[in-house]
Amino acid sequence: MPEPQRGDVRRDGRRDQQGTAARYRVAEDLTRLVAEAADYSANHPEAAELGGWWWTPEPVLEPPAEPAMRVGEGREAAVLALFCLEPHSGDGVPDVPGVVEAPYLLVTERSRGLAKHPGQVAFPGGALEAFDHGPGAAALREAHEEIGLDPARVGVIGLLPPAPVPISGFMVTPVVGVTEDPGLLTPQAGEVEAVIRVPVRRLVDPANRTTSVIRRHGTTHRAPAFVVDGTLIWGFTGILLDRILSRLGWEEPWDQEASVDPREYQPLF
Repeated sequence: MPEPQRGDVRRDGRRDQQGTAARYRVAEDLTRLVAEAADYSANHPEAAELGGWWWTPEPVLEPPAEPAMRVGEGREAAVLALFCLEPHSGDGVPDVPGVVEAPYLLVTERSRGLAKHPGQVAFPGGALEAFDHGPGAAALREAHEEIGLDPARVGVIGLLPPAPVPISGFMVTPVVGVTEDPGLLTPQAGEVEAVIRVPVRRLVDPANRTTSVIRRHGTTHRAPAFVVDGTLIWGFTGILLDRILSRLGWEEPWDQEASVDPREYQPLF
């Protein structure tokens, strides 16, 4: 795969304005992020195994007394956080009208017929199988199965610490990757409703940031969320994305009092 192109955002993540486009040093910043994650995992292995600093708003250097999941409790899984470096033309692709500016993040809308998390936006990915050679291989295999992504098009930069999903019983390792062009993508019928390309510029736009608020069994759950062109990204994916953008230094100040009820967008759950 050719060396990724680098954009024109300063190291601190603030955007240089050039017309309406805002480009990022994607490969450089993601490499730094993965290196910081590896350093954290090496210095704080017990906390890293439980999610630790990466998936809490404030740094956590010691394992919590009451972790959401303990090591070995959940089934291992992996998701692919794939950043695409070249603009995408929607010509001939029904779910992508016009041109999607780069860099953009590749996510999916889960099928509305699924028993778990129907209609939610998610990173491509799934459970590790016995034949997978680690989380990276599993994430690429699942992305190929779900949306037809050719693994040869992806430059895997590395892994972030695992994140627990107690409601589903998974311990999920995010796999960070880049591509210049993901190629023609075809959602797997019955599992993926659509492939969604979300420009990074839109994700960090404060107008598109919000907090999901939902009340279940007498408890109110609040978590970071994004609403981009009518698409809600929330739940586990919203939390991962919020933390990744923050750690990259790309996040911009946003109104944390703004909120949304996910049921307004996904009445099926």
